[in-house]
Amino acid sequence: MSLFDALSSATASLRTIQANVKVVSDNVARANDPNRTRHTLQQMVDRSGFVVTAEYRREMDAGLRGQVEDLIAREGASAVRSEYMTKLGDVFRTTSGKPLLDTYADNFAAAWRTLETSPEDEVAKHQLVQSANIFAREIRRVSEGVEALDREMKQDLGTSLKDVNDMLAQVDRINDDIVSLRSYGDAANEAADKRDALIQKISEYVGVRRVERPDGRVALFTSSGFALVDAEPANLTFDGGKINLTVGNNRYDITDHLQQGKLGALYNMRKDGSLTDPPTPASADPATEVIRKLRSQLDAYAGMFVAKTKDGEATSFADAYNSAQPVAEGELNAQFFTGTDRFTIGVNERLLTGELKLKDSATKSVVVAMNAVGRTLTADGLTATDTSYSGMAHAITGQLMQASKTVADRHTFDKEAKDQLVERYQGQTGVNIDEEIAQLQQLQTSYAASARVMQVTNSMFDALERIVS
Repeated sequence: MSLFDALSSATASLRTIQANVKVVSDNVARANDPNRTRHTLQQMVDRSGFVVTAEYRREMDAGLRGQVEDLIAREGASAVRSEYMTKLGDVFRTTSGKPLLDTYADNFAAAWRTLETSPEDEVAKHQLVQSANIFAREIRRVSEGVEALDREMKQDLGTSLKDVNDMLAQVDRINDDIVSLRSYGDAANEAADKRDALIQKISEYVGVRRVERPDGRVALFTSSGFALVDAEPANLTFDGGKINLTVGNNRYDITDHLQQGKLGALYNMRKDGSLTDPPTPASADPATEVIRKLRSQLDAYAGMFVAKTKDGEATSFADAYNSAQPVAEGELNAQFFTGTDRFTIGVNERLLTGELKLKDSATKSVVVAMNAVGRTLTADGLTATDTSYSGMAHAITGQLMQASKTVADRHTFDKEAKDQLVERYQGQTGVNIDEEIAQLQQLQTSYAASARVMQVTNSMFDALERIVS
């Protein structure tokens, strides 16, 4: 090797070491950033041992990264289900243990039994009417709360779609940046880290599958193969009935392809197969068609208090009151409850204002009707058999509470699995301070060796110069 070759090699080595020091320093400075992967600089040498170039790399486990993104999508779905099931629990006020609907249904039945023991007690009559009013008002309040939550979920879905569209556009822009930055050292790696963080965020909303392109771009697809980002970013919209994906002039219904992530969870909770043609049965999944089920169940329950007697069942509440005889002057003959559904059920206004009084002759028959079991409540997602009027309320709220627990347990499992895998992923691809310090020490030694080569070479050139002169 000539002196010029030695000097050239030492100079190239010093430049590489200097670049490595910058990379390691950046690693240390960003060690607490969960989105930072460990960046390295690998020397490339020719057959003679000369450093000819250096390649910037990210220490990346692509397989583990894909598993992390899958679990993020799964946890994203279970998180939003758990969040809204908890909010439904708040609507029913289940957080204290016993839902108010159950309490008021039980109080209404108890008020009739109390009146039976004191049929002439005007205070007991007044308390019964008030108990009935509170009970009917609670059915309406819960129904309105369910509708308000449905509107909240719809708004959340719209906002989430906008967020996804924005992130897809950002990924597309970063793809372009990476292509242009590939020849500018570590800058492309920085952009790739930012892109990975965005893809993980997108995974919270929709499960994705990535394909690495040779030029450094990343193409994103749904798990079923619809392109989210490739030649251009897709645009997701909700038309009130389905979620559409638009790329260029092509538009696709991808509603049934969003099984993981927040978007699919929100859509499925609001989904209503009764509105399709033909209608479909309610889903057996406790976190699917939740709003549809509660609407149907509350409607059916409210209707039980104004409905006629079903074949094979005990006399209904309405028939028990309406058919009682005799009717004294000033008493309400029929229609203790008015209305037909969860929004309109209410105590007869003439009872509430005191214009008319309860029909004394109806007390015993109504108590029998209220206490009778063997009734059946059939609604979307629920069939309560061999039960009473109070038992129907317990069946509705009990199913909701059980569904909430199932969903919460699932979210806990998904979150723990995701957190464990993320920790493992960051342990393999993230920055380890101890390793970086050790790398700095090695670079220091290499720098000293290269500097020594340059010093010796320079001394030899000086000696040759003196000999020649």
